[in-house]
Amino acid sequence: MPAVAAFVRGWFSEPAATFELRSPSARWGTQRSHAPRRLRVAKVIHETPTVRSYVLETADEANPLHFRAGQHLTLLVKIDGTTHRRCYSFSTAPGADARPSITVRRMPGGLVSRHLHETVNAGDMLLATDPAGEFTLATDPAASRLVAFVAGGVGVTPLVSLVECLLRQEPASRAILLCGNRSEDEIIFRGRIAELEASYAPRLLVQHALHTPPTGWTGISGALDGRRVLDALGEVRADAYFVCGPEPMMQSVREALVGAGIAPDSIRSERFAYANVAKALPTLAAEITFAASGKRVTAQPGQTILQAGIDAGLELPHSCTMGGCGACRVRKSSGDVVASEPNCLTDREREDGYILACCSYADGDVTIENH
Repeated sequence: MPAVAAFVRGWFSEPAATFELRSPSARWGTQRSHAPRRLRVAKVIHETPTVRSYVLETADEANPLHFRAGQHLTLLVKIDGTTHRRCYSFSTAPGADARPSITVRRMPGGLVSRHLHETVNAGDMLLATDPAGEFTLATDPAASRLVAFVAGGVGVTPLVSLVECLLRQEPASRAILLCGNRSEDEIIFRGRIAELEASYAPRLLVQHALHTPPTGWTGISGALDGRRVLDALGEVRADAYFVCGPEPMMQSVREALVGAGIAPDSIRSERFAYANVAKALPTLAAEITFAASGKRVTAQPGQTILQAGIDAGLELPHSCTMGGCGACRVRKSSGDVVASEPNCLTDREREDGYILACCSYADGDVTIENH
């Protein structure tokens, strides 16, 4: 698209410097399950008819909330006596806002999102685990690079934080932000993104795509899929691509980028697609060996590797326990497992032998490299 090409030509007279992304194998943090922290809701912002942001402040001044752009919180929400875990990305940039925010779309049939929208108000308390996740971008004030961000719907939440962090901390770097939404009234952070574009011109280029555009719409028309992303970028090649949104959209964008010659390792995706319980669970007990500690535990039928390890006294990292955040990722060196799908592992991680302990069941004896 001419706008993107002009944006790139007008910035550099020489090729952009290259840089290294974090290795995909270092994607997940190593946070462990400590006592949950209490967070006070300072303000509720109605972003769109279906999206709200919750401005948070810590209830314990001695334990401030530190996070990196792109990370998320796992909320522990009790509904009718049952505690549910859900991951929500920070939508504010650390250092740019006095108080952090998370942003939640009310999902059709979403038990927790509906509860948050209908019952949580300013002054209420929320319980959460510590910030987690490695969908982050290490910044370098001396760097000079172009990063493309592709957002579908509420997937813009971690991306707007990453965009702002990149532009604030790397004065010579640029960003392209493509945002896809169903309709104009569902454009999340529209005013904030416009302010960022004005503040950081000409280093930030923003394009919106609408599935159902109104008459006179001048942005991209149609769902923001892989083809439209390639059309929008034209001949531009970014140093890195960050993609977040509905699973079909992310798959389409990734396939299109790879098909256009983009290196798979330069494409980062964030998934919060919670796993459904596997239909055919193992029916026999199995022995799980954790090679690093030499600990052997028995997993009973229907018991995940994470549950078996914790019940045996192992301190295994975990957060959402639903296959959505990746905190419980471990590497399997032998044996077979049955995994609930979809989950947030990448194809590369699966090929390298990684599994998610929270939604994997030992189908016979299994050896885990770590822990």
